Amino acid sequence: MYHLPEALMYWLRKRLLSQNFLTNRQLIKKLIRGSSIGKNDLVLEIGAGSGVITNELLQVAGQVVAIELDPKLYAKLRSRFVTNPRLQLVQSDFLGCPLPRKPYKVFSNIPFSITADVIRKLLVPLNPPLDCYLVMQSQAAEKFTINSTANSMAAVLYYPWWKFEVVHKFSPLDFYPRPSVDSVLLHICPRPTPLVSENPSLYRDFVVHSFTTDKKAKFLPVNQWLYQFNHLSPKKIKLVQSSFAKYLKSQQLLSKIHRTRTDSNWRQFKKSSLTFQ
Repeated sequence: MYHLPEALMYWLRKRLLSQNFLTNRQLIKKLIRGSSIGKNDLVLEIGAGSGVITNELLQVAGQVVAIELDPKLYAKLRSRFVTNPRLQLVQSDFLGCPLPRKPYKVFSNIPFSITADVIRKLLVPLNPPLDCYLVMQSQAAEKFTINSTANSMAAVLYYPWWKFEVVHKFSPLDFYPRPSVDSVLLHICPRPTPLVSENPSLYRDFVVHSFTTDKKAKFLPVNQWLYQFNHLSPKKIKLVQSSFAKYLKSQQLLSKIHRTRTDSNWRQFKKSSLTFQ
């Protein structure tokens, strides 16, 4: 069996994980100090990379939990921050890690390839963050923001509980290597009063079922989503139940096939899941 050189494998792995490191230290300092993060906060960083953001977070936050999957980058981070007692380094895939049990905030330059998975993991659980700042592809950020013409399923799913706002647009020169796409800092903060306070799981079932059965669902104004949800008939409730769970299962299957390409039918699975986007 032919084995690729280690250096080439390392490069391919970085491409797969969409790792573009922020290198503009002054800009990072400005953005973090302009956020809600303070000395009493526990901050979660997803994909610590070279530690530039980690270092600035330690200047502002009370405690930082930094997760890094790459073993070489993790080793460098350990060497760099070994004496800092306020930093907990974790070598792991964030999608498989438990979230903090204490109240926490998030500031991260996440791998662009898992944006939707990261946001879903952060916003759906029992202990979501108090505040969240994510560096991501501009096109991806648009999928989570509400507009007056058409909305993605993701935007409608999170709308009752979260506000999404682009607070900064980056230059490609702020990164290394330079990304071929536009990047932004997306601020995600919880609504003071949720627009849906009861049966959040039923609301998610309703939205997923609507998007997967009605091609015009994306054109429905957000106030109509809330109105229709509050007036669901018993028959409709029974029809939509478990739709969100089925959606998650399909996405997990798609992710595995899309990342490995080992299944000869991966394109078929990809095509069948497009209605969930």
